[in-house]
Amino acid sequence: MIMKRFSKRLITIIIVLSLSTMSFIISAVDLEFDVEVGDNSISSAAAIIMDFDTGLVIYEFNADELRVPASMTKMIAVYVVMDAILEGLISLDSRVEISENASRFSYNRAYSNIPMPLENTYTIRELLYAVIVRSASAATVSLGEAIFGSEEILVEKMNEKVRKLGITASFSDSWGGSPENKISARGMADLTRAFIKEYPEVLMFTSQNSITIDDESYRSTNLLLDEYEGVDGFKTGFTNPAGWCFTGTASQEGRRIITVTMGSTQGHRFPDTVILLDYGFENYGNVIANHFRTTINPTGEKPFGNSSLVPISMFNVELIEYIKLRELAIILNES
Repeated sequence: MIMKRFSKRLITIIIVLSLSTMSFIISAVDLEFDVEVGDNSISSAAAIIMDFDTGLVIYEFNADELRVPASMTKMIAVYVVMDAILEGLISLDSRVEISENASRFSYNRAYSNIPMPLENTYTIRELLYAVIVRSASAATVSLGEAIFGSEEILVEKMNEKVRKLGITASFSDSWGGSPENKISARGMADLTRAFIKEYPEVLMFTSQNSITIDDESYRSTNLLLDEYEGVDGFKTGFTNPAGWCFTGTASQEGRRIITVTMGSTQGHRFPDTVILLDYGFENYGNVIANHFRTTINPTGEKPFGNSSLVPISMFNVELIEYIKLRELAIILNES
């Protein structure tokens, strides 16, 4: 496995340098955390690592605890917008007039935003880039107004969406400002997995390092793009009730994993994610093998004597198409 490897200490220094002052760096890099992930530790209040193809969980901590997702909420809104585009309600090239409410909100610096002058119009594509790449809150509201007539109806659609997906969650706004928005780390991973499976083109948006709107350039809030091999999404979030959050996804050698950290401490959501990604890529094979071992042979005995191979007929080949069957069979039969 080839990746740009960074120690937690180095990643923390790099990211904290871009976010805070020198006095904070010292306390950040020396801080030890109690949540163990292999040989490392993270600051997350809740976390999960999920294999994309199978949905199997590689690691979890407080994964079912409902927590405030902050701006990660926006990706549920984007999911609903993608559904609307598929249904023909609107297109990526449709132009949108900005309401007075959305324009005024876009200048509110208390929240993540991109200014949208009232006299300007934007395509749905531009608004999606603003929401996904820069986490623009008013742009999320504008999408709801343009497609459904109001943000309130967009929020209703978001709650319908998670119910259809079988995810326990509830949302009071579309952009993540409400402390009443609730979803678990597992829920975010399940939602991200479903989203990418249904609309893989969303990665075209989430993988952008920067965007230009109204001749102004805006950097992605995802600082792991181009800093960790294979990272191509997914969404950041922060409010005081939520803490620092990040749902990430990366693909290496045809294998994709999804990670979620919720409630990380300041400056540590990306270092926490690096640890989760490293652990995921290093351990997913054993997790999947263990799943098949217990599914095929729950007693733990070797049903085929000392043979190093398990018959292919024992496997769901589609589920493990990216794993070499011989390699998996050997793992299954090791004592």
